[in-house]
Amino acid sequence: MPYLARRRNGDSRCAMLSAAVCCVLLAAGCAAEKPRLAVPVNTNPSPYASGKTHVEPLFYNGKTYQVRMQHVVAEQVFDVNVSAPGRTLGNTPGDERIVSEVGRNAVNHFACPDGQRARLDPGSARPAVNSGWDMRVRCV
Repeated sequence: MPYLARRRNGDSRCAMLSAAVCCVLLAAGCAAEKPRLAVPVNTNPSPYASGKTHVEPLFYNGKTYQVRMQHVVAEQVFDVNVSAPGRTLGNTPGDERIVSEVGRNAVNHFACPDGQRARLDPGSARPAVNSGWDMRVRCV
């Protein structure tokens, strides 16, 4: 009988020792330096390539708008043009507010990475020379 009791105690010591060794090896593995990527990582925060203009249709408040976005990586900003096919947009402060929201929401939905929100650069919304409104929008 004492032999069996001693054997059980020895087994529990062995199990404790092997558990301790596993913990030490696991901690050593976690502390090891992470492997580095051989492929360069794209730091462009937008899925849209710099210099290319992307056109997205947007339906807002019962009307269709056309949003053109061009990402300028060097400045981390989107040059945005909002126009309305088949109709002209007004130049009133109310029109500016609506068009600014359309442009900001389009960049927010289509271009900003998760966790970031689109913000209109203050004073950047102005009537465009050819059609619509131009503005600058950032993901922050």
